[in-house]
Amino acid sequence: MTGRFRRALSALAIIALVAGGAVALDIAPASAAAGQVTRIAGADRYETSAAISAATFAAGAPVAYIASGALFPDALSGSAAAAAGGGPVLLTTPTALPKAIGDELRRLKPKRIVVLGGEGAISATVAEDLAGYTGGSVERRSGADRYETSAATSAATFAAGVPVVFLASGVEFPDALSGAALAARLGGPVLLTTPGAVPGSIEAELKRLKPTRLVVLGGTGAVSKAVADAASRATGRSAERIGGADRYATSAAIAQEFPTGAPVAYLASGTVFADALSGAAAAAGAPLLLTQPTVLSPATGVALTRLAPAKAVVLGGTGAVAQAVSTLVQDFGVAHARASGDRVTATTELKAGSCLASNNGTVGLCVTANGTITVDRNGSVLWSSGTTASDAATLRIRADGNLALFGTGGQIRWQASTTGTAATRLVVANDGEVSLQTGSGAIRWATMTGPDAPTWGLPFAAGERWSAGAPHTSLGTNQGARGSLDFGPSRTIPASSKKVYTIAEGTVYRFNCGGGKGYLGVNHTGGWQSTYYHLKNEQTARIGKKVPAGTYLGDVAQALPCGGGSSFEHVHVTIRRDGQPVSVEGMTFGGFTVRSAGKDFSGTWRDASGRTVLTPSGGAACCLTAPGAK
Repeated sequence: MTGRFRRALSALAIIALVAGGAVALDIAPASAAAGQVTRIAGADRYETSAAISAATFAAGAPVAYIASGALFPDALSGSAAAAAGGGPVLLTTPTALPKAIGDELRRLKPKRIVVLGGEGAISATVAEDLAGYTGGSVERRSGADRYETSAATSAATFAAGVPVVFLASGVEFPDALSGAALAARLGGPVLLTTPGAVPGSIEAELKRLKPTRLVVLGGTGAVSKAVADAASRATGRSAERIGGADRYATSAAIAQEFPTGAPVAYLASGTVFADALSGAAAAAGAPLLLTQPTVLSPATGVALTRLAPAKAVVLGGTGAVAQAVSTLVQDFGVAHARASGDRVTATTELKAGSCLASNNGTVGLCVTANGTITVDRNGSVLWSSGTTASDAATLRIRADGNLALFGTGGQIRWQASTTGTAATRLVVANDGEVSLQTGSGAIRWATMTGPDAPTWGLPFAAGERWSAGAPHTSLGTNQGARGSLDFGPSRTIPASSKKVYTIAEGTVYRFNCGGGKGYLGVNHTGGWQSTYYHLKNEQTARIGKKVPAGTYLGDVAQALPCGGGSSFEHVHVTIRRDGQPVSVEGMTFGGFTVRSAGKDFSGTWRDASGRTVLTPSGGAACCLTAPGAK
């Protein structure tokens, strides 16, 4: 930063930031690229297990644990044990070793193999086949039930005096999945219990282990207070509980034990156990977060915000964790460098409570701690997002080109409505305009606060009341800048005129759509255009002439010279820059500011006081009144 803005943020910006609870601004330069999200998956749980092992463990592993891919309990205790031994957990069917697992064992060449569970879980035939994949022993850890197997696995792996023991439900898998990663990091086992009573084998193992710390995973519905109390008596330690309202909140609470700035975080389905069992998170000493298959769970999003991992790894295919979830984690969940200079890029971010300055230091772009985005010049606010969000976290450019303010849970609190535009940078210009641009410099959204920006009116006569729609893409596909608005005479006001007028001064031209077809538009200052579709009685004689705002162009109709559709008589106004649509999010027309709700034909119109006066959803709503006397 330079100039006045570097020396001190404008008074308005400082007041906003302090009022929002912000701390001192961090304006250090960006130092690293954005983190990446990768996915490890196969055609089924066995191929996924093999792929996770291959991506995590080098050949010559000290040990490989083999667990049933049909039943989860044996592998739950095995993950922490495998991490302690430096090897993976690989899944198998009960009666035959899958080819993918055999291939991975052949690559691994483990020095020994441990089979988890009895012959009902993994048959003797499979155990015999495993002998061909190691020069060492094939051992079996098992008991009469899942609890005895859990105790046996712990007893064979951990010496007495361990730093911690984790106690989790043996009836449900989610809590133990996330707990295994933490157990591996801290050097202790995961032991399974029934919800209402500590099994005798587990009680005996707790007494033998004599841990320094005892942690119960999950709420009292998963592991009752009676169980926690019994475990305390067995160990002589007070039981801590890490739990949440559901499996996702519990997973996030467990992740609190990991520091901010984690090198990697793993993400797996909270409804399918298999993908998280292979021990990648445990081996890396990294957090494992659970999510719903198609939606990033809010608690998981909050955990990612705090962890700010350098990268994230999604375990399992898109049926387990949808691509939309993976994309959101890329856009929001992994670490970005701090924005510097006069711009935010696709690999940097502007965090809530911080600002950027133009190169000459007179213009500032700020995100307040309470979720308002502002553009200010020398103490005067030029533009505001009009939003408040107590959980505001960061302003980023998503991979799809949409600029978004994210809350701490990954929810979008404001957006520029530019999905699919390939925008890659947000630039704060010396003249006061902030614009979202593509790599070639094409503008896809702007605050229109520069000196050359036109002042938009409404496309109908002063005093008239017309229906107005919400921002949408030109074809209503939700892909591209939402730069179009529909206006039409109200059907409830029969006397309304059908005449359409220019919304700003400029030179009339014909916007060509090919094949000699087109419709009227106006070239304005600064490279801006407005175009007017669906008209009849077009005033083509005005083409090439400079006209003032409020010049008659034609009448509303349903004309389709360039295709598309129309369900009522209206004018389809599109705002363009150098011929391409620009999102109208936050633009003002005739004193009314339009806001996009993030999907086509959905949003609000607000008056100068910020009061919402229209909420179109799926079509136009009545009515806006053009300023001035009729």
